[in-house]
Amino acid sequence: MVSEEQKILEKIDRARGYYQKADYQDAIKLYSEIAQILHDDPINFPVIQIELAWSYYKHHQFPQAIEALQVALKSRQLNQQQEFDCYRIIGFSYEMIGRVKEAIQYLEKAIRINVAESIKRFAYFELGKLLFTDGQIIEAEHYFDYADPLFTSKEKEYRTSLNYYMGFVDYFQKRLPESREKFNYVVQNASDHKTKAGGYFGLAHFYFHLKDYTTLLELCEKIMRLDNTFFDKETLGYFMCESYLNLKSWEELQIFYDELQKNYPDGRYKSEYQKFNYAIKHRRLTSIKRKS
Repeated sequence: MVSEEQKILEKIDRARGYYQKADYQDAIKLYSEIAQILHDDPINFPVIQIELAWSYYKHHQFPQAIEALQVALKSRQLNQQQEFDCYRIIGFSYEMIGRVKEAIQYLEKAIRINVAESIKRFAYFELGKLLFTDGQIIEAEHYFDYADPLFTSKEKEYRTSLNYYMGFVDYFQKRLPESREKFNYVVQNASDHKTKAGGYFGLAHFYFHLKDYTTLLELCEKIMRLDNTFFDKETLGYFMCESYLNLKSWEELQIFYDELQKNYPDGRYKSEYQKFNYAIKHRRLTSIKRKS
């Protein structure tokens, strides 16, 4: 006769097998059953809760992952690695559901745990991204600087993403040569069109600052060819309007200004619309006077 302990071990093996095969729904079902059985086991129950949470996380059930990890954190049996993982995955889960304040709070708790620095690299990186998106550029740079030496050359996608964000940090801090170098790194090492478009977007800011409008137009066109669903078409539209204005390409300015105003009537660049509108009207009046 198979003992109860053996049955539980077999269930755990099956649950882990489901997880390894990315069958997260069946993993969740089995881990939930095991958690009920081991509810009064102070040593094994929190471990199962963590594994259940990972399954929830991979299945994009982020609130459930948070709940399972909060239960695990009540245990006094967790080692530092387990505690770190709990805080880190709670932070990532809050990030995925758009609760930035809580995400930052839990990732900051994670990096205070005494584990190897190399293990913290993803937490440092995500903290930097969250703070950057929140407009806290100096604070973001602090964590990017921690993450930078910890990613290996084999972790190419992370190194590329890190250079993208650090390129904008340098740009906003007026360190333009460093900014250009990082955006060129992104373009040269991108593994897909969207990432390469992001690198060109960074370079577009650089050439906008230099007022090199011919190069700026070329970069905007490259971005749209690489990624026609680019995440910030508003800025591309503004860059193109600014370029056509300075290059005195009036017909193109009219086309792109109409599009920008139509799609973003109250957008981030609304204060510039009057300038474009005046240039177009003035050009029309000048043209009429010449004809008359």
